[in-house]
Amino acid sequence: MKKKSLDNSTYATSPGGVTISDEKLKILRPDLYGIKALGRAIVDYVIAGYSEKKSIKEHIFYGDSQPAIVISKKPLLVAAYSEDIDCVVILKFPDKFSETYKLEQGSRLLTVNTYLYIEDYQKDLMPGPNNDNTWCGVSPIIVDFISDDIDTIESKKNQFEESLWSYVYNLGLEYSRIHPNVWRDGRPVYSSNSAL
Repeated sequence: MKKKSLDNSTYATSPGGVTISDEKLKILRPDLYGIKALGRAIVDYVIAGYSEKKSIKEHIFYGDSQPAIVISKKPLLVAAYSEDIDCVVILKFPDKFSETYKLEQGSRLLTVNTYLYIEDYQKDLMPGPNNDNTWCGVSPIIVDFISDDIDTIESKKNQFEESLWSYVYNLGLEYSRIHPNVWRDGRPVYSSNSAL
């Protein structure tokens, strides 16, 4: 029996509904491809019931889609929003992505988040006034960088109000001012690790 990596007792109000592009994911996570990766995936299946790649697939298909916005081109930093915690997570990506994806400061992206059951808030989070106090940790994945489902991604982005995009951008700038040089590794799965 194959085990799902996500908790079936919760669901996203706006699931990502996107699929992985192996070509794109391989750029960010080459360790998930090749002979060594196959061996590791088999061990993961035996121990956990699913592989890391399967976990990423489920994450971006079933997780909660939210706005993300570029706050710096060099280094390339993206503020990924969590509505449930009312905060942003700052993610760092290779600077070459700015050219690859034609990004500027203020460019709009899409994050798909899953959440963590932990006792205390991750140390790099700054929960906002609209925090619903359900979760203490967030795992964001910027799907523009690992999926070719452009129409779905753009459709999700278009569902967000202009005021929310401005809010997320300002949260990102404020976070960077308060915590300069604090960001998470933007690669899928690693992005769940607190930067502090």
